[in-house]
Amino acid sequence: MNVLVLNCGSSSLKYRIIKMPVETDIVNGEAQRVGIKSADTSFITHTVKGQNSTLNIDLPTHVDAFKKVLQLIFENHKNDEDIYFDCIAHRYVNSGEHFSGASRIFPEDLEKLQETFDITPLHGPIIYEVIKFCSEEYRDIPQYILADNGFHSNIPAKYSTYALPLDLIKKHHIKRMGYHGISHQYVMQEACNFLDQDAQTLKIISCHLGTGGSSVCAIQFGKSVNSSMGFTPLEGLMMNTRSGDIDAGMIFNIMYNNGLNASEAENILNKKSGVLSIFKESSDLRDALKGRDKNPNAEMALEMYVRRIKKYIGNYMIQLKKADVLIFTDTLGIGMPAIRNAICKGMEYFGIRIDKHLNKNYQCGILDVSMADSEVKILIVPNNEELMIAREVFKKMSSSKEAKNILS
Repeated sequence: MNVLVLNCGSSSLKYRIIKMPVETDIVNGEAQRVGIKSADTSFITHTVKGQNSTLNIDLPTHVDAFKKVLQLIFENHKNDEDIYFDCIAHRYVNSGEHFSGASRIFPEDLEKLQETFDITPLHGPIIYEVIKFCSEEYRDIPQYILADNGFHSNIPAKYSTYALPLDLIKKHHIKRMGYHGISHQYVMQEACNFLDQDAQTLKIISCHLGTGGSSVCAIQFGKSVNSSMGFTPLEGLMMNTRSGDIDAGMIFNIMYNNGLNASEAENILNKKSGVLSIFKESSDLRDALKGRDKNPNAEMALEMYVRRIKKYIGNYMIQLKKADVLIFTDTLGIGMPAIRNAICKGMEYFGIRIDKHLNKNYQCGILDVSMADSEVKILIVPNNEELMIAREVFKKMSSSKEAKNILS
């Protein structure tokens, strides 16, 4: 059975066709800089059976990006019998109260997904549009979603509860949801395999640093016990266009003094803040790194971004009573050695000592970049959310009567 996995970030679209249960990649790729202001052109990196290509192309929306991906897959490989998919699986940021685990989505469920937009205003509409397009274009192919906040369901109440009136909390199901759970869970498992240690024996801090969203997760003995992201993905780290942690009173002040309504204020916090608001030339931290010699705002954006991450690492070091492992993952966590180095600089108090040479020369795969005397293992671990999603969907379909024909 072939599963097409679609993983929409706020400014990216990762896609893979994975043959299950052997977990073999047939097609994989990623569209980057989708729908954002950037110094460079958006592009798609595309791999079919080990053959790589890169296409520089304008990608104003995620649906546009997916259409181009479909063209790359099927128009360029018409005669390849292995290139097809039996089902489509999506990473969904927060599926609300309607769905749990890997869940099949029917056309009549689209309205239910719209009810989640107020929680995830940046990701929800993006993923929804792609799911809607798939339901219209591929009516006979089953679609599934896997919620990204599921891994954080065990965060203790003392860390997940907000200091708000309890009647509001109960009425609106308000708590710290946490996000990037699929990524944090996957890199945790990979780190444990790499270190040849059971997850039940380790305390881990995982830094998912993406070109869109970023978060830090505290993991104790295999379970998430805290996340920098809260009820929505807006809380926590400074991101490409999200503000992260702010003084809520300041927003009320801005709204009153500028005559803004809630929707306008939300748009500022989610789409006009973060790296974009400080650097101004781009919302991509990689552009800020390149331009810091010419633009003083670039250096400020980098320092603000790093400082927020260090704050959360310090917080979780205390909560965990010292971590055993510090993980860096996702596009920026993997591809920016300068950011890893800056985050670890001055963290010797917590036993974090990075090997600058190993860090600078990282190429691929999982790598331990900690110094020999570092009390904390510092690992670079590529994430593989798509494989985790394929595994969960295959497991769900294997137990589903309606999927028997596909799996047989």
